This record gives sequence, C-alpha cells and structure tokens, in this order.
Amino acid sequence: MTIKNDVVLWDDGKDKLRLFSVSIDQQYMYINELPCITFGISFENAYYKGYDIFTLFDLFYSETIKKIEKTYRSLNGTFRIKDDGADTDGYIDFEMINGRLYIKGQLGASFTSHSLKFEFKADQTLIGELLKSITV
Repeated sequence: MTIKNDVVLWDDGKDKLRLFSVSIDQQYMYINELPCITFGISFENAYYKGYDIFTLFDLFYSETIKKIEKTYRSLNGTFRIKDDGADTDGYIDFEMINGRLYIKGQLGASFTSHSLKFEFKADQTLIGELLKSITV
C-alpha cells in the first residue's frame, strides 16, 4: 500500500519536503493482515533535490506511529523514519523541542554515488501532515 495523495509537508519558500505515492512495482509486498506502507520522500531547496523510497511495516510501523503521535501531542520528542532494506540506508530524524522542529536526513544510500544529506527547521504542522498521510 502507498499513500493516497502526494502531499507537501513543508514549503517555506526555501526548503521543501514532500511525500509522494509510488507505483505498485516499487511497493514492498508484505503479509496482508499486518500494517505496511511504502512512500517516497523528496527534499529540495535552491541548490539540491533528492528523493528516496521508504517502507514501514509491522512492529516498526506501529512504534513509529506511536512516537509521531506522542511528539505531535506533547510538542516535544524525537523519532526516525528509515528503511531497513538492503538497498538504502536513508533516514529522516525529527526532533521537536517546545514546538520547534529540527529535521535532519539522508535520502538515497550513502554507499552509492548519489545521496543527499539535508537539515532544516519547521513547526508542528509538518508532523500533523505526516501523521495523516502515513496512517493506514
């Protein structure tokens, strides 16, 4: 399963973070009864643009959703979105301190010739959109 609609999580005119749906051939096939979602994440600014595909499933998916919900409610906390596949070591770290959100990540595999590392600041609205988009 993938996200229903492409969504811009953050765009302040300087940095843009976006979720996008992926084709069926890029989606990870998992046991039907267990939660699983595959989606793309792209980041761009005036100088760089990159994307990666992430799959969250089963226990890791459930734990990640709980951490996102807790961070969103309390306006404090940390969580990581990552793909445990062998084809990438991409990740995005989210740290919220008193409603200020710090995002740091890597899209694409560090062991390939093309990957993008980035960081920027946002607010809690980004987490709300993320939570809505990846909840199955």
